Amino acid sequence: MDRIDGRYLRDLRKEYGYSIRAFADKIYSSKSTVQRWEKSFLPEDECILEKISEVFNLTLDDLRNQSLNKYGNKNSVTDSEYTPEQLNIMKFGIKYLLITLMALSGTLIAICAFMFI
Repeated sequence: MDRIDGRYLRDLRKEYGYSIRAFADKIYSSKSTVQRWEKSFLPEDECILEKISEVFNLTLDDLRNQSLNKYGNKNSVTDSEYTPEQLNIMKFGIKYLLITLMALSGTLIAICAFMFI
């Protein structure tokens, strides 16, 4: 099933003149949640998608089809490529791994220095 690209949500929101906060209030969500969606994909939660479709006076099928037409098929769940959301998770995972490795290496240096003093 094709997911709705967050960039399409951003485009619609701007076209209708909503700020992120105003749009989030309309769908009973938080500003940070809408920002996260706009960087990846909308969730497959029917309740949320219905609220969004009501705000823009579109059906769910229209939202999906227009997103697909505008941003292509990269948002398909069956694609073997990574989604932007998955890339974000990997990026932060690597970042925290590097921080941990740096902390461990600092600890090892301190232990070695203590042993030779």
